[in-house]
Amino acid sequence: MDIILVEDKDSSLEVQIKYPGMNSQVQQLIQKIKSLDIKIAGSANEKNVLLNIYDIFYIESVDRKTFIYTKAEVFRSNKKLYELLDELKEFGFVQINKSCIMNMDVLDSVKTILNSRLKATLINGENVIITRTYIPEVKKWLDGEAECYEEQKKNY
Repeated sequence: MDIILVEDKDSSLEVQIKYPGMNSQVQQLIQKIKSLDIKIAGSANEKNVLLNIYDIFYIESVDRKTFIYTKAEVFRSNKKLYELLDELKEFGFVQINKSCIMNMDVLDSVKTILNSRLKATLINGENVIITRTYIPEVKKWLDGEAECYEEQKKNY
């Protein structure tokens, strides 16, 4: 894959993708670019902020309150967990247990633990639990990533 950057001070930001055929790698690239414009509202210390979805590690519901976790901060959301999942699932967010959705782009490793559950370690060292009900969805996403990686290897 070649990346060509052209600075043009007289134009707005434009991304052009040339591809020989539509495949999962191209589709993922399109979704990643589209997601750069997606923001989620959160609040902390009586201050409202707009969070880029790629800064979000996971979102958790506790006692009917929804919390958004980034690398170093926690924000409160007024939306319900299922509403956020509907907005974010096409951008690599997967439900991992009854009260948590995770950004799969920040997954570092997965380890099997007791009762057919998985312990997911995120790139910041934090751990979250994937329960057996949601393991198939996580595997589906991981298989899609493996398929994309295989396509990349073929192209080189």
